[in-house]
Amino acid sequence: MFTTFIISLGSNLSFDEAHSNITKAETFLSDFFEGQISFSAHYETEGIGSGVGKMYVNSVAKGQTSLAADDIRQALKEYERNMGRTPEAKAQGIVPIDLDLLTIGNIILKPKDLQQEYVLRGLRELESI
Repeated sequence: MFTTFIISLGSNLSFDEAHSNITKAETFLSDFFEGQISFSAHYETEGIGSGVGKMYVNSVAKGQTSLAADDIRQALKEYERNMGRTPEAKAQGIVPIDLDLLTIGNIILKPKDLQQEYVLRGLRELESI
């Protein structure tokens, strides 16, 4: 049985590096979910929380999967680590890539994130497709 999921993507490296990392993450996610996924365009947003003062490049992914939430989150965190997301980088406010599973099926895993403009913007675009 397939369920719908939403993943937010973000990076706060230089403009070109951030776009490149989002594109690489989209390729990873397309392969991981066997192509059953759509992506919003990339867009820039102001950082929030610990990212205040930094510009981010964001995107939102929406697709269908039969995988469990824990399996998805594990794969996302492993990908982040492989792309340089380390505790040291995090402490310095450096985000090479951030992939967050926000929802799966009717389960909202990150309700605060779903209310953020950096997610809503991508969701609005995906809903208009």
